[in-house]
Formats: sequence, C-alpha cells, structure tokens
Amino acid sequence: MNHIQFTIVESWNTNSIVRLYKEAGWWKEEYSPDEIPGLIKASYRFIVGIDVTSGETIAMGRIISDGISIGIIQDLCVHSDFRGKGIGQALLQSLVNEARKAGLLKIMLVAEPNTESFYKKSCFISNKNQIFLLHSR
Repeated sequence: MNHIQFTIVESWNTNSIVRLYKEAGWWKEEYSPDEIPGLIKASYRFIVGIDVTSGETIAMGRIISDGISIGIIQDLCVHSDFRGKGIGQALLQSLVNEARKAGLLKIMLVAEPNTESFYKKSCFISNKNQIFLLHSR
C-alpha cells in the first residue's frame, strides 16, 4: 500500500479511465471515450489511485453530490492485478473522508450485486426500507 497514492483530479488520462471501466465490465461499445473528461469534471470528487512505482492508474472512484446534503459514491474500481491488497478499502475510505470533509450529511453508494460484504467493512449498511429503481431504455 505504501506505493499507492490517491489523488483528487479534475481531469485525467482518458485511456487509463476507460481501461478501468472495461476491467470492471462497465464499458459498453456505444460509450465514447470523449465523454470521460466531462464525466470527471461533472463529478463532485473523482479520485484515482496511482501505483507510484510504475505511474499506472490502478483504481478510481467518484462522488456525485448536490454539494450540500447527499453524496453518492459510485464507479469504485480496482484493477484486478491489485485486488486483495486493501486498495479498495483505502480508496473507499478516501472517498468517505472527502464527503465528510465537505460536510455531506448522508453518504450512499451504488454497488454491484454480491459486493455487500466489502462495503459493510466500511460501515455501510443496506437499507431494505428504501427502493432504488433503474430506468431502462
């Protein structure tokens, strides 16, 4: 972990972000890499994890927020070569710390199915009383 640095960015190398989205299985052929700079800029906070020994971008995550009350963490991803080393937990904690520093009152996150145990380690709970619906095209 000593060789991983987390940095808040307002822009970043598009290819490295696309590579992480593909690695996570979230990239679709109809997406355009040209949209990545706008996605980063529109995020309340966008954090990348960099392996300082190689300069490689190995993790990312972002917060979407109104800047006042609610922050939603999403797109948390660690490259598969670096998983199981505590990087995901450290990245998540960095995102939570940023949300807290900003004074956000409620922090939620969007997670993949069957990842609940990972997030529970960082004190996230699932709330069965709330229903989130996804609009399908």
